[in-house]
Amino acid sequence: MVNLIASFFGMIIRLIYNLVNHNYFISILIFTLFTKLVLLPLYLKQMKSTEEMKKIAPLEKKIQEKYKNDKQKQAEELTKLMSEHKINPLGGCLPLLIQIPIILAMFAIVRQPLTYILNMSQEQIKTYAVEVYSEVGEENIDEKFIKNNEINIAKEKDLLDMQVCKGFNLGEVPANVFSKDETKKASPVALVIPIFTFILSIISNKLLQKNTSDMQAVSEEQEQMQKSMNMMMPLLSASIAYSMPLALGVYWLFGNILQIIQQIVISRIMKKDEEKLALKEGGK
Repeated sequence: MVNLIASFFGMIIRLIYNLVNHNYFISILIFTLFTKLVLLPLYLKQMKSTEEMKKIAPLEKKIQEKYKNDKQKQAEELTKLMSEHKINPLGGCLPLLIQIPIILAMFAIVRQPLTYILNMSQEQIKTYAVEVYSEVGEENIDEKFIKNNEINIAKEKDLLDMQVCKGFNLGEVPANVFSKDETKKASPVALVIPIFTFILSIISNKLLQKNTSDMQAVSEEQEQMQKSMNMMMPLLSASIAYSMPLALGVYWLFGNILQIIQQIVISRIMKKDEEKLALKEGGK
């Protein structure tokens, strides 16, 4: 399933790559923007759902207080309340769930750019692999070996324009800054991506939390879980960006920048709508 999705997104990146004169860096940025635009309607739906939750928050709190010692009854009454107001409590999770296969596909794409972006066959890649890893021996270069070393083959044979600037190559893995293997050693500049990914993930989560604060009643357990997630997600993002080729880190980093801009713009629009509604109701 992941290979199928990776092939589809790889085809889109390949089209962009050809349109931007084989610039891999720009291709990743445009693809990130493309995915954000595709997911925008779902994000707007999520915000609308959250706004609806805000309206019934007082009723939620009453139910939670009334049945605080009966969790089963509390859950039943909350479900009934949601049903009466036609609110799907899982509606806000949809954008996140859809992003999971995209991220998994990107894992495969950045590790195997020759397969998914340049659409090379295993035979073609093996020809280059034999040249790069001549000391290994052709008989030892199988499909698994190619899969694990495809990004290095692309770098060594300059098959993909991954060099953004001096010391910054999208095929490098930040973790390899500390590698003793000189053939894999990455530039210290590569560490900038996971660091900024961590920082921007925190900012993005804080903005999201601010935008959705007081929109729904939450229990102490849910509040603690939310705090844990706000710390765990940036750490997870940074650790993945640290251990994967920089192309994925750039995708994640630029995605966070777009997410922050998106949240600020939508928050301002919603605030203006609330002010207009308050003025309209006040004029009655």
